[in-house]
Amino acid sequence: MGGDGSAGGVAQSTTDLLVKAGYLYQSSAGIYTLMPLAQRVVGKIESVVDAEMQRVGGQKLSMPSLLTPENWIATGRLQSTGEELFSLKDRKGSTMLLGPTHEEEITAIVKDMVRSYRQYPLRLYQTTRKFRDEARPRAGLLRGREFIMKDMYSFDVTKDQAISSFDALEAAYRRCFDRIGVPYAVADADSGNIGGSLSKEFHFVSSAGEDTLLVCGGCGYTANEERAQSTCDGGSQGRGVGVYRVSACDGKRVVSKGLAVVAAEHQPSALKIRQALPGAAQATLAVVLEGTYGADDEPALRQVLSRGAGRAEDAFLLLDSCAESRLPAGCVEAGRDGASAGVQAGDWHVATAGDVCGKCQSGRLEAQRAIEVGHIFYLGDKYSRALDLTTLHQGQRTHVQMGCYGIGVSRILQAAAECCNADGRGLRWPLAIAPYRAAIVPLDGAGRVEELYSALSAVHVCGSRVFEGEIAVDDRSHLSAGFRLHDAQLLGIPVTVVMGKRFAAESIVEVQLRVPMLDLPSEIAGATVEGDGYEYKAFVHASRLGEFLALALEGSARAAMCRL
Repeated sequence: MGGDGSAGGVAQSTTDLLVKAGYLYQSSAGIYTLMPLAQRVVGKIESVVDAEMQRVGGQKLSMPSLLTPENWIATGRLQSTGEELFSLKDRKGSTMLLGPTHEEEITAIVKDMVRSYRQYPLRLYQTTRKFRDEARPRAGLLRGREFIMKDMYSFDVTKDQAISSFDALEAAYRRCFDRIGVPYAVADADSGNIGGSLSKEFHFVSSAGEDTLLVCGGCGYTANEERAQSTCDGGSQGRGVGVYRVSACDGKRVVSKGLAVVAAEHQPSALKIRQALPGAAQATLAVVLEGTYGADDEPALRQVLSRGAGRAEDAFLLLDSCAESRLPAGCVEAGRDGASAGVQAGDWHVATAGDVCGKCQSGRLEAQRAIEVGHIFYLGDKYSRALDLTTLHQGQRTHVQMGCYGIGVSRILQAAAECCNADGRGLRWPLAIAPYRAAIVPLDGAGRVEELYSALSAVHVCGSRVFEGEIAVDDRSHLSAGFRLHDAQLLGIPVTVVMGKRFAAESIVEVQLRVPMLDLPSEIAGATVEGDGYEYKAFVHASRLGEFLALALEGSARAAMCRL
């Protein structure tokens, strides 16, 4: 079945479990071979993704992993991506890139092949290996140097049409993750190096995650901690303000400079500040504390604000909404609309757990650890303008509006294992992506395996034969019963049917269920069910096996079988 016949009780990392169970083989730092069991998991993830991408009109293609740098130079990403970009030279000395993403390539393809506005909208996608030179590869497939990713690119004539594409793909992503069956969150996010003005992330909720989401306990607003919006707490008015000197440099000259004023208990957000400054998207940003000022420091505060904002005509002052009411009257003549020259009022601080939600203005933000598994972007004309992809709209040439949508396929494999490995006995796969949905372990009565195999294949759950072609038989009779049962737990097969002594004598099998989010009653189909929330066991007569499994799995809100 893939394991080595040993499943210890010592706590192990998920990567260790995946290696031990025969899913992964580590070839080198950050690079893994997907063994047959892992390949089955990946195949099922791809099947779910393909179905939902094609449901929204996606057409699948395959772009090269080896790319030329010219288009990357044109978009400015060759420099901004930095050392994470793998590059090599061919025998003629020409530089080639190993693609971490394909915005430039797909834009060039559409520019060369699409001739009329009537060919839009266009949604093209691929699932392929990508490469990133991680400084510190870690956490198995979560932070590797080579990975499998699905990336879709949308092309529309107008912004409204592009936003409609974004909304359609967000809905498709939600359906993908609903079907996979792991609890997930959708968060407002930063667009990062890819660019664009609208972005959302999809995360599996896990205490082992590297990302932090801030979630409002009142309205449910969710954002990553860099992007989250929060407002001031009326009980902290006396804490004063922090004044920060800000400068943005493109390597040759200072493109923007000024001050940012935030509440003393907050830190300034480099991300939000960068987005507010013209010409600073690719610049180096420096944010340095000038000083912290309380109620007794009014003269000094007036002096630093006057000096900082008035030094040059192009100097700016970013006034955080949480700091505005703490400034002395007349200290900065700016309304909330930022009408005064050089002053922008808004949210310029890093939100933290415990802050008041910036959306509903009443709930509190709570921190939640998570693993990012998908990211969608509205790109606008960032790439079409740089590479001159245009079309006709109302008789005039206009740059095509784009979006891009990524799902980390191999990342989902590791993240699902991470989220569902909660009991230390082994893996627990959601039914939708398990390498096999059921395993038969014949300890006695091996001559009747085919009989049980046929009976299990005929089981209907939600109207489908969900186990047909999805059953593994552990025929390693040279191993002890204990080793084989431990392996079934280690591998995380959702349903294990054990043919023990009672099967030979009474046609009774032991059924073990390791299905995430399963919550079973104490009796099903006349069989007593015992379990701890992570694994359930019951002795079931073979004639009622189908009835038992149908009732058990249909009763699971997260089994996702009805959507396969």
